[in-house]
Amino acid sequence: MITIYAGFDRTIDLTFNVLDRSDLAVTFTHAASDTAIFNLRRMQGVIQVEPVRHVPAILRNGLATHRGVITGTIPDARLHPALDSRLRDIDLHDNGIVLSTAVADILDIKPGELLTVEVREGRQPVLVVPVTAIAESLLGAPVYMEIAALNRALREPNRVSGAYLTIDQRNASEIYQALQAMPTVAGVSLKSQAEFAFQTLMNTGAGAIRYVMGTIAFVITFGIVYNAARIAYAERARDLASLRVIGFTKAEVAFVLLGELAVVVLVALPVGGVLGYYLSFGIASGFSSELYQIPVVFDPTSFGFAAMVVLGATLASGWLVTRDIDRADLVSALKTRE
Repeated sequence: MITIYAGFDRTIDLTFNVLDRSDLAVTFTHAASDTAIFNLRRMQGVIQVEPVRHVPAILRNGLATHRGVITGTIPDARLHPALDSRLRDIDLHDNGIVLSTAVADILDIKPGELLTVEVREGRQPVLVVPVTAIAESLLGAPVYMEIAALNRALREPNRVSGAYLTIDQRNASEIYQALQAMPTVAGVSLKSQAEFAFQTLMNTGAGAIRYVMGTIAFVITFGIVYNAARIAYAERARDLASLRVIGFTKAEVAFVLLGELAVVVLVALPVGGVLGYYLSFGIASGFSSELYQIPVVFDPTSFGFAAMVVLGATLASGWLVTRDIDRADLVSALKTRE
């Protein structure tokens, strides 16, 4: 479960620090001309502006369909780029389309295959375009095209439906007011607010179950270790009492019993770590949805923390069993028949 916790953190970090490098996103009331982008760039405090075109569409590959939005972006996008699984920039070709991993899985399609796109706005053309790459996306299910190629396919040149901005935070208040006063602006989305909303979403509903599963995992871990220690003590109570009678100290007797438990735990830790890692793929797949995807993250810190939890449960179990050894009635233990 510690790996799943790291996966949730990784989703947030990649989504809002790597895949989205803007400060805010502006949405226009309609597909405006690129003059709107020039107006944004002239605003005081605006550092960088990247145009974007969002077009609703139905994607088809045989019997598989997906209703989503095509995002038209510039080829050298820096604020909201299309990245592959290694977080490298994907080149947007003039006549191709780039699908996110979630959409590619839904449509069961690979790069090089043709995809049917039914546009649901304007003239509503039906396009057949090749899939050129698969992009990494942990939030939503985006589909990318080069914005000029998308506009040509729609026969609407130099059109944009929004923009991503980076701004000087000292001018943030003035920029927000100016954007809200623009008649062509339908809305302004702050990345900080989007991150907070996404964090809230992941900490409630299905995402909150990871905490319940973590608690159950801790209880099961402690229960297994303590049960093993108790069984070992019950099976060796007469032998341990005999050791006490012939002169062994309480510490030496406890070492005899708990040393075996320590060896078993130390051997089980690497085996459990490997099995837990592969089990995390199934758990992450269960948590993932079309809205967000949870990656499996190999984080040494997470595995170290999990090992410390197991060792802590072992120490607590050993302490509880040691108390029973110290309080044992030697005469009764020696009279017990095997």
